[in-house]
Amino acid sequence: MSSYVARQPIVDRDKQTVAFELLYRDGEENSFPDVSADYATKSILVNQILVHQKRILDGKTGFVNFGYDSLLDRLPFDFSYKNYVIEILENCPPSDELFQIVVELKEKGYTVALDDFVPSKEWLKFYPYIDIIKFDITTYPLDKAGIYLKKLAGLDIKFLAERVETYEEFNQAKECGFELFQGYFFSKPEVVQSKILDSSVSAKIQLSVAVSQEELDFVQIENIIASNPGLSFKLLSFVNEYSMLKAPIKSLQQALLYLGEDRVRKFITFAVIKTLNSDKPSILSNMSLQRAKFFELLLCAIGLEDKKELGYLCGMLSIIDALLDADMAAILTPLNINQEIKDALLGKQGDLNNLIKLAAAVEVSDWKKVDELTSAMGITEEEVINASVQSTLWADEISA
Repeated sequence: MSSYVARQPIVDRDKQTVAFELLYRDGEENSFPDVSADYATKSILVNQILVHQKRILDGKTGFVNFGYDSLLDRLPFDFSYKNYVIEILENCPPSDELFQIVVELKEKGYTVALDDFVPSKEWLKFYPYIDIIKFDITTYPLDKAGIYLKKLAGLDIKFLAERVETYEEFNQAKECGFELFQGYFFSKPEVVQSKILDSSVSAKIQLSVAVSQEELDFVQIENIIASNPGLSFKLLSFVNEYSMLKAPIKSLQQALLYLGEDRVRKFITFAVIKTLNSDKPSILSNMSLQRAKFFELLLCAIGLEDKKELGYLCGMLSIIDALLDADMAAILTPLNINQEIKDALLGKQGDLNNLIKLAAAVEVSDWKKVDELTSAMGITEEEVINASVQSTLWADEISA
């Protein structure tokens, strides 16, 4: 399965990219499909965090459209104020309820924009809480917009000209006072495709049942997520979205405790937002599980039980680059996981990196390499074979 999202650059007066608007896509075709604005917003944010890990933004800010229902449902508050501009869609009514949401967004540090804006007196009270106003220059002409910009010159608001398609329009928009620009003159939206880690149907159903309970059973939830590489990786991506995360993650249990009951429920909702499918777990997913258990068993065998949780997580992530068709360093950069795990995955010598090499050697039956590594680690060949058999049987059982 693949995930799609489009991005279009937003540039400054020097034509330097300062942000991207994220646009919903459901395939390689670069056009907006027939879905609701709220569904599109949720899909963009879920894919951004759980699949693309913000890599598509290249360290820049992402503009995301929010419909009226998504705003009143407080969806923006589930995502970091540091990474996104909350764009209020043009069809949102300037109601008192929306005003209260905008005030709260501003108070909590979010950047708020009005999309495809058409001035009216009903929006006047919103202005002190708005950071950016976007004008579609094909529907609100530049000469008319320029007059309005002068009226609001005393406010701390930046103005963005949308649908700029020619050099002349760009120059005219600059003369009118616009600071930000977007349109085909700079770049058409670019569709970015990423591979989605498979989350099995049974795991999704089990999680859905688990979060429907009045009181969450964190042990049960951890066990379900731990048996599914896709969900485990999504959990790590999700927990890294929150600024309260201070200590590197060492285990899935720690990640769940960081989130707390409310955000665990939300994570699971986001994780299963995609339609359930009947695909069997891939060979790579199964191998990821085998390695997780293999590392855990061998660390216990050599007296390093205190590292077994690190081992499980390291084993599960050890082929995440193959699962995502992406560079390991690029995947790990946004994740605040334990440094020892990161070091091992990036090739630094140590117990965990030796286990990665050992697992790879066992998988291709390179017994000369196995002998070399087991001698260095103080592991017997019998312990390696037992751990390999047990981990294989365990992975097959929970993937069935």
